[in-house]
Amino acid sequence: MKYLPIDLSTFSTMMTENYVYVDKTEYIYNLFSGGSRLYFFSRPRRFGKSLLISTLKELFLGNRELFKGLWIYTSNYQWDTYPVIHLDFANISHDTADNFNKSLSWRLREIAREYNIDISAAPTINDQLSSLITQLAQINKVVILVDEYDKPILDHISDLEKADIMKKAIASMYDVIKSMDAKIRAIFVTGVTKFAKTSIFSGMNNLNDISFSDQSAQLLGYTQKELIHYFSEHIDAIAQINQRSPADILELIKTWYNGYQFSELPIKVYNPFSTMYYLSKQKLANYWFKSGTPTFLMHLIRKQYVDLAKIPTAEIKSDHLETFELTDVPLIPLLFQTGYLTIADYNTKNNKITLSYPNYEVEESFTQFIVASLTEITPAAVDTAASRLLNALTQQDLDSFCSVLQALFARIPYTLHINKESYYHSIFQFLVNLLILEAQSEILTNVGRIDTVIQMDEQIYIFELKINKKPQEALNQILNKKYYESYTMHNKPIVLVGLSFHITNAHFFIEYVSQKI
Repeated sequence: MKYLPIDLSTFSTMMTENYVYVDKTEYIYNLFSGGSRLYFFSRPRRFGKSLLISTLKELFLGNRELFKGLWIYTSNYQWDTYPVIHLDFANISHDTADNFNKSLSWRLREIAREYNIDISAAPTINDQLSSLITQLAQINKVVILVDEYDKPILDHISDLEKADIMKKAIASMYDVIKSMDAKIRAIFVTGVTKFAKTSIFSGMNNLNDISFSDQSAQLLGYTQKELIHYFSEHIDAIAQINQRSPADILELIKTWYNGYQFSELPIKVYNPFSTMYYLSKQKLANYWFKSGTPTFLMHLIRKQYVDLAKIPTAEIKSDHLETFELTDVPLIPLLFQTGYLTIADYNTKNNKITLSYPNYEVEESFTQFIVASLTEITPAAVDTAASRLLNALTQQDLDSFCSVLQALFARIPYTLHINKESYYHSIFQFLVNLLILEAQSEILTNVGRIDTVIQMDEQIYIFELKINKKPQEALNQILNKKYYESYTMHNKPIVLVGLSFHITNAHFFIEYVSQKI
């Protein structure tokens, strides 16, 4: 049984040391055989971008024997050898602008030394890059591979001045590359986000953005067919250990880690990071989410909490998912580009895309993260509160439910309290989502629906929230508008609950009234 490449993104190591490699070389071949040669490609973090760059590097270096057994090995690919400039911005220091320049300069000189070229006399980074391309082009046309181009920007996105400095430094590089076009064989740039190409790649307006094109829909991530073909031995082993069928294990993996769609084609792919970790650890867990949620998202969620009502079924025009500027980062498109939302449906009539969570892993983890972001309460405390809330509802104990809810909200720093019903409704809604997901976590069936309605085994709860008003007013709204009517067919007791959040300078408390029908 082949090894699973956990945290391994070096193509040559995978091919020479008996690791599983999911063959994507036919898609790579198609990219570079149709005349196009300059590409931009975005995908969420830990989705295989670095492995793709490593594969391209070996391909353009002409190392054919590494590809033995893969689709491209027996194709009509020419296997010409090109000098490669490989820059991984995740491994270039960028805590300060000065360190970024020093680290990038060192990397360029390191590449030059690999080819016995001297660029030390060049006074600036751009001059070094220009000199490096010019001298390498005497060997053959040059291939430029840039991985995680936006890492120095994203790591400073909460400090716009620093982020803008990084953006300008990166943008100036592409001005140099554009002027060297005749010396270039291919360019492939990857990243997570798509900051406006006019501001970063203005010098290279001929970059072909394939991030959400049909031709790259399966370029990264695993399709269902690939999962079964390449990992069947590992799946069988897990099935045997758990005394379940391989079909059962496949269904679990699908629920937890499948669901990403990157084009209008209805092609879904698995998160490769989480899938690989599950096959290795043989335990369902939130591997991708816990591997590093960007801290800038917490800042953005607090700033744009009003947009949270659009999650998880946001509808947006396809062109609005594209690029944005540092000074105007819309939450929903960013959540899409970073992998927390994905395409659920595409309406060809109005050119609108419906977004949703890709799978259980992201929905459960991100819901917890949102509540923690809005409240400044640790995710662990949020998780504990959700468990207690669920137990209270299961035991039909609304007093305990409201006590836990009040204790949770009371921990929110007063500076974060916003005298708007939408703020508390957002937090409550995501708490409801979280405890429904917790109820689902073991049996993975639909035991409820979100929208201030919670369907339990024994009863159904319908909530209405108000701020600084009598809870009876909230209950009357449920009764007057007959929110409960569509649930009477379930033949379960229905509990109507009016909740009121009272916020003053001195304290915060919750009142409720309920009525069973």
